[in-house]
Amino acid sequence: MPVRPTLPPSDSPHASLEAQRFHHGLDLFNLGQFFEAHEAWEDLWHEASGERKRFYQGLIQVAVSLEHVRRGNARGVRSVYLSAREKFRGLPDVYRGVDVARLLREADEALQPILSLPLASFAPGLAHGQDLPFDEALRPRIELVADPFC
Repeated sequence: MPVRPTLPPSDSPHASLEAQRFHHGLDLFNLGQFFEAHEAWEDLWHEASGERKRFYQGLIQVAVSLEHVRRGNARGVRSVYLSAREKFRGLPDVYRGVDVARLLREADEALQPILSLPLASFAPGLAHGQDLPFDEALRPRIELVADPFC
């Protein structure tokens, strides 16, 4: 079982609750704990507005897309990932320290074999647990270009 990172201590440079949740979600995402990353970012999304709200929703949806890979749900991968791409539309290439353009390039590369499956693979009602073509070595990771909270 992977080690779950803890929130930064309250006397750290990332002491604000938003910063704690943001960094915690990044750590979880980079460990491949996509459902947990989505949970870490969800309150941020609910509390944000405008571009920041779309940014957090985009991060959540990329994480959920990758969780759908793990669960073998091709339809979920496709629908949620296409929605994630839309959330990032119009944001700068680097937003809140995240190289969004790089994240999307890496996610595109990792998810392309799934997105290219025959249309029948995305039919409603298909059971989850499909063996999806996914190379774990291509799994996207998020490295901050700059810390938006410092």
